[in-house]
Amino acid sequence: MNITGKLDLDANKVVLALIISAAIVSGCTEGGGSEDEGSQSVTVNEFSAFPNPTPADQNTQFRMTLVNDGDHDASSVYARLYNPPFGGSGDDKTFRNPNGNMDEEYRTLSFNTLNSEGDQTPAVPATSQKDFQSPDLESDRDVSYTFNSYIAFNYSTVGTADVQVLSQEEFRNQGSPQGSANLENSRAPVQMEVRTPTPIPIYDDASGNPEKDFCVIVRNQGSGTPFNPDAVPTGPTDGEFNLTEIEDKKNEVEVTVEDVGDVNFIADGTASSQTKTVEIFDSKGVGCFTMELTQDSLVQTTVPVRIDANYGYRKAERTSLRVEGRR
Repeated sequence: MNITGKLDLDANKVVLALIISAAIVSGCTEGGGSEDEGSQSVTVNEFSAFPNPTPADQNTQFRMTLVNDGDHDASSVYARLYNPPFGGSGDDKTFRNPNGNMDEEYRTLSFNTLNSEGDQTPAVPATSQKDFQSPDLESDRDVSYTFNSYIAFNYSTVGTADVQVLSQEEFRNQGSPQGSANLENSRAPVQMEVRTPTPIPIYDDASGNPEKDFCVIVRNQGSGTPFNPDAVPTGPTDGEFNLTEIEDKKNEVEVTVEDVGDVNFIADGTASSQTKTVEIFDSKGVGCFTMELTQDSLVQTTVPVRIDANYGYRKAERTSLRVEGRR
């Protein structure tokens, strides 16, 4: 064999190996497909102090601007400032409330509800601000401070997919096909996919309505941390913005699969509930429901499934401020 022929053979082997590798990777993908709409939700447009640098023992304004670039409204949106030294009116070496006592409520910025964009209207940014008295530093002493904030809010993701359901006999007649449901997600930090292969065969059960497991994969693809919606702050006071409770319930998402026509979805064995708590471990969580067919006979049908994920979401942001001592 000449050199040119050998090179061509080697190149063909490389191409074949790449094709086989791609097929293996695609075949090992877990769960169904999903149309990933990214990690959009509440985004920080601005978090800054003015003036910066600021003279010692002078009024300083902190301003934060948020916008909701996801598909659903964000409710109970609050941001709490922490980390630099905060103190009372008599502690002139700390940041103080120029008009009264410093407490957790004063350090909390309220945004209430941030609406998502509409068909004809863009999402409107919202701004909240607080005034502080800067520390009284000695002459010619400059100090840089880092201000951190926790941003917490209630958010949701909606996923929709057409899921094919077959009777046991029809499933066999079609050669026991296996595929995946493509779940279309709304723009949100938590994304979902259907784990159960489709078509879904429903086996006859002489003791009652035929049933089948229906499992959903939940992933956090945002830059923050989801938590149980029960812990979402309802106000700016200390008891209503409990960071300890948020930490205790982090990575918990409430997932609901709605009943459709003759198909019911049951969570945790309770026929009256279609909602269960899914906890995310190592970037994903799995929640399984019982899919129950309530009609007497079935050959083939397509079920328009809707899956809702409700959760709180926490993000962190920081800014810096330089305080210059008296000149």
